[in-house]
Amino acid sequence: MRGEDDRVSVSPGERSVRKRRARGSISADEILHGAYELASAESLDSLSMPRLAQRLDVGVTSIYWYFRSKEELLDVMTERALAEFDQAINVPVDLAWDEYLTTYFTAYRDVLRDNSLWCDLIVMRGSALSPEALRVAKQRVDVVVDILTKAGFATDDALRAHAVLSVYARGAILHYRQWDSPDSPVRIDAEFPDQIDPFSVTADEAFAFGLQNAIRGLRALLAQSAKR
Repeated sequence: MRGEDDRVSVSPGERSVRKRRARGSISADEILHGAYELASAESLDSLSMPRLAQRLDVGVTSIYWYFRSKEELLDVMTERALAEFDQAINVPVDLAWDEYLTTYFTAYRDVLRDNSLWCDLIVMRGSALSPEALRVAKQRVDVVVDILTKAGFATDDALRAHAVLSVYARGAILHYRQWDSPDSPVRIDAEFPDQIDPFSVTADEAFAFGLQNAIRGLRALLAQSAKR
């Protein structure tokens, strides 16, 4: 069940003085909270079952009792991240459709850009969502689609509009992370403090420009539909 990358070396001295919690004294919620803390403090890549066990002062088997694999733990973490992300967006649904899209996708980009753990779980693992995570994500999509269809868009066009703007926002987030990572040769804020970064669509002005022009195209599509 454990691979080579999950092995942890412990010195004899550390092994003799370490005191583990009693078996059965930890819960699934505590494990999830500990995994969240470890991944937030370091990175999602640094999360492994042995490292998490050390952090929680339990044996690795205590974690596997609740989560059969690291992927299963990541699935539950993603479900939690999606629920928290949904609460963080919190855009009023009574806005005009174009104002809603502007507010929603700006918040979408900002929230995920500023929370690296949510970004890793929601964006980077987007193609590996569990059924529960997909259900939560679909609820959010349905809200946007409902607003657009009530404004007069055909359902297919509303779904395509959400997909296009979601891809645009996610691409901006990933591009930002590439430039803003410790491995990047140039830091965005340091290199372009007062102007749009000409090599990246993730500057605030550039992102807003692209979003507004996409929405302008949707207004034209809605007007065409109304004439039919």
